Amino acid sequence: MDIYGFAKGKRANYFEFAFLSTVFIVGITGAAILPFYVYLFGAGIFWEFLGIIICLVFVWNYEGYKLMRYARKNSDIITLPGFFKNRFKDSCEYLRLLAATEILTLSVVIVSILLRELGVIYSKVLGFDSQNTAFVVMFIIAFYVGWFGINSLIKSAPLKAVFMLLTIIALFVYAFVTVGSRQLIRNMMLTDITGSVSEYVNILFHDGNLLYPEDYISLISMGILASGMPFLLSTFFISKNSRSITVSKQITIIFMILFYVAGACMGGISRGYLYPEKITRSLSEYFKFFYSRLSEDGDSGKIMATLLMLLVGLAFVTAIEGSLHVIVTVLFNDIIMGGKLIRIKNGRDRLYILCITYIMAMLCFVISQCIGNVSINVLVVFLGTLGCSIAPTVFMSLVWKRMNKYGCMAGLVIGLLSVPFLKYAQLFQFSGKKVSLCDILGVNSVVPSMLVSFLVIILVSLLTGKPDETVVGEFTDVEHRITN
Repeated sequence: MDIYGFAKGKRANYFEFAFLSTVFIVGITGAAILPFYVYLFGAGIFWEFLGIIICLVFVWNYEGYKLMRYARKNSDIITLPGFFKNRFKDSCEYLRLLAATEILTLSVVIVSILLRELGVIYSKVLGFDSQNTAFVVMFIIAFYVGWFGINSLIKSAPLKAVFMLLTIIALFVYAFVTVGSRQLIRNMMLTDITGSVSEYVNILFHDGNLLYPEDYISLISMGILASGMPFLLSTFFISKNSRSITVSKQITIIFMILFYVAGACMGGISRGYLYPEKITRSLSEYFKFFYSRLSEDGDSGKIMATLLMLLVGLAFVTAIEGSLHVIVTVLFNDIIMGGKLIRIKNGRDRLYILCITYIMAMLCFVISQCIGNVSINVLVVFLGTLGCSIAPTVFMSLVWKRMNKYGCMAGLVIGLLSVPFLKYAQLFQFSGKKVSLCDILGVNSVVPSMLVSFLVIILVSLLTGKPDETVVGEFTDVEHRITN
C-alpha cells in the first residue's frame, strides 16, 4: 500500500462516504461534549451545535464539490497542503510545507489532549491506570490505521455511527423510564444552578444567564470551527463524483440532527437522573457520576453503564483515529516526500507508513503524559486555532480567483496566531484592569480571528502579484464544474 492507497483507499459507497467525515465530527462533540454541556449549562448550548450543523451544511453544499473537482483534475491531491500547492501552483513547496507543519503540529497536540482526557475518564470511572489505558488505545489505533489506512475508517464509520446513536437513545429512554418525568423535573429544580426548570430548558439562557446578541455570535461561531477540520475537508478528495456528495449530504444532515437531538436529550435527562450529585464542571466526573448511578440500578443498569463507557471510548477513538490519519498522511506525503527528506524505496511504502504511524502515535502518547491535567476548554482553544487558520484559507481559495499563494500563506499564519493573541493579549484598559479585545467585545476569539484572517488574505493578495493564467484558468474550470 502506497501513500495514495493509505489516504484514498478503495472507493466508498454513498452510505460509507456519508459517515466517514460525519462520525469524526459528531463522535466527540455529540456523544461526549454535547451531553455534558447540556447537563452543565442548559439548553442554551443548542446555539453552538446549531452552528456546527449550519457549518457542515455549507461545507457539504459548497466546498465539498469544488474540493472533489480539484482532486479529479490533480490526482496527486490527497491532503490540504497538497491542495494548496496545486491550487496556487507553488513549485517551491514553501506553501505546502508551511500548511503541513501547521496542521501536523496542531493535530498532534489535539490528539494528545484527547488521549489524555480519555485516559483520565477511564481511570476515574473504571479504575484503570490512565497511562496504560492511553498507551493501549493509541497502540491499537496505530495498528489498524497504519496497516489498513483510510479503508479501516471507511468500512467502520457506518457501524460506529449507528451504534453511538442507538446507545444514546437507549440511555436517554432508560433514564427517563427509570426515574419518571415528574421526579426528573423535581430533581432538576433542586440542582440549584438556574433556579428553575423553565430557565434550564430555555434556549435563550446559557448557564442560567439570559443570552445577549454577542452570546449568540459566540455560541454559533464555535460551530464554524468544524469547517476547518483537515480530516473533514480531505475526505472530499476521495469522493467518486458529485452524486456521491449529494446523496451523502442528505444522509449526513438527517443523521446529524437526530444525533444531536438525542445527545441533547441525554444530557438534559442526566441532570435529573444524577441528582443528588452536585453539578460538576469536570467531564470525567460527569461520566463517573453517570456510570455509578446506572450501575446501582441492577443488571439492566449495569448493561447501560457498560454501553455508556463503550460510547465514550468510541467517541474519543473516532476523533483520534481521524486525526492520526491526517498526521501520518501529511507527514509522509507533504513533509517527507514533498520536502525530499528521504528517498522511499519501491515496495517499502507499507513499512514506512506503519513505522511513521507508530512513531507519531507514541509521540502523541508521550505528549499526553507530559501535559498534566487540562480542561476541555484547552482542547477548544487548539481546535479554534486550527479552525481559524484552515477554514478562511480554504474558503477564500475556493471563491476568489485573485487570491495568490502569498495570501494563502498569510491566512495560515495569521489564523494560527490570532486566536491566542486576541483571546489572551491584555492590551486594553477596561474598568480599571487590563483585558483582551475579546473581553471588551464580549465574544470568543473565533469571529474576530476569522475576520482578521479574511482581511489579511485579501490585503496580501492585492498587494502582491496576480496569480498566473494557469491558476486562474483551472479555478474557472473548477467553478464551471469542469466543462472543458
